[in-house]
Amino acid sequence: MKRVIIIGGGNMGLAIASGISQNKLISKKNIVFIEKKPARINYLKRRGFVATSELAEAIAKNKTNIEAIILAIKPTDFNYLISQLNKSISKSHLLISILAGVKIKTIESKVNKEQPIARVMPNTPCQIGKGISALTFNKNVKRKEKETVRNIFSAIGKTIELNEDKFDLVTAVSGSGPAYFCYFIESVIASCRKLGLNETLAKEFTTQTAIGTLLLLNKKGTNPEELRKAVTSPNGTTEAALKVLEKQDFSKIVHSAIKAAMNRSIKLGESK
Repeated sequence: MKRVIIIGGGNMGLAIASGISQNKLISKKNIVFIEKKPARINYLKRRGFVATSELAEAIAKNKTNIEAIILAIKPTDFNYLISQLNKSISKSHLLISILAGVKIKTIESKVNKEQPIARVMPNTPCQIGKGISALTFNKNVKRKEKETVRNIFSAIGKTIELNEDKFDLVTAVSGSGPAYFCYFIESVIASCRKLGLNETLAKEFTTQTAIGTLLLLNKKGTNPEELRKAVTSPNGTTEAALKVLEKQDFSKIVHSAIKAAMNRSIKLGESK
């Protein structure tokens, strides 16, 4: 039975492991976590996974049965990890990196020139199986290995294959996007409280409206503009609110924010 090794036992690594085990792609006993913190190791073991702090030992023990090695650590730990990993892996092992800002060429410069490498940009909703992941591959990744990557990340949401030069924009949209939506929801809740609702009711009305709107968009297959226009009656309450947003140039503010996030992602990538 093939095994997946996940280096990093944080939330995203656990989300990936949970997704592929629940979808019966790989059983829990064949998912091996490499984690430094003893408390986290114990937690992962209680969840039914294999967990250890010994990277070299884990790879040596499973060397011929490794389906993929997923790098799910912080980008700041990359240089130390890759120097350790390079001593243990073979050139046939598929590396899957979910490290923000770390480009494939950076990884290639640290490993065997024949190493198959996939770069994936998942987002926070992957933790509940509702995420979206951008995928890209170097020239060494074979068709079967690409299918492996797609299967792993399809278990926690949707997948889209893109050229790597789009990843900084994807980071700004889907990677940072949950924070934008949460900030808007926070602002609506705060406004409701100022205007007379208690926190419980403000949160319930706001979050349920957000959830319902997104589900409606998804179910009907309509675009946001169509639904917005359907809700907006001439001289009505919605139009009054939208006129305020238009006057403040809300679209321009959003564009500026996404552009700033994209530029920051570019800079972070250049520093690696």
